[in-house]
Amino acid sequence: MNDELKDFCRNYEVNVLNDQKRRARYSPPKFFTDPCRADIITRNMQYETEPVITLEIPEGRLRTLVEMERKFYKWQRHGQSEVDMFQTLMDKEREEAHYRHTNAAVQKAYEQYSIMLNLAGYQRKF
Repeated sequence: MNDELKDFCRNYEVNVLNDQKRRARYSPPKFFTDPCRADIITRNMQYETEPVITLEIPEGRLRTLVEMERKFYKWQRHGQSEVDMFQTLMDKEREEAHYRHTNAAVQKAYEQYSIMLNLAGYQRKF
């Protein structure tokens, strides 16, 4: 398993239970491939294999991944145009910072929220 997958597993408290299995996929026979004869079937039973990894993940971490997927992949199209997710996130951060700096109640609520996240074990990574 590469370092990127190891980091993902560490970040989401994922335990690898088994990584010794493999899954085979084959390409089905192709019909009507000969331009002169329709009764010839090409049987190139090519099997491809890929590793199968059995994982154990806490439900809370799985819900976090589901929520992230919903936010980033299901909302890629807004109306009829493509949305630049990085730009959208930056705009959101700027808007939230603006509200925090212009409204003392929002700043106080943000500080309390940040304290609760830290108490729960969240560490913001940059």
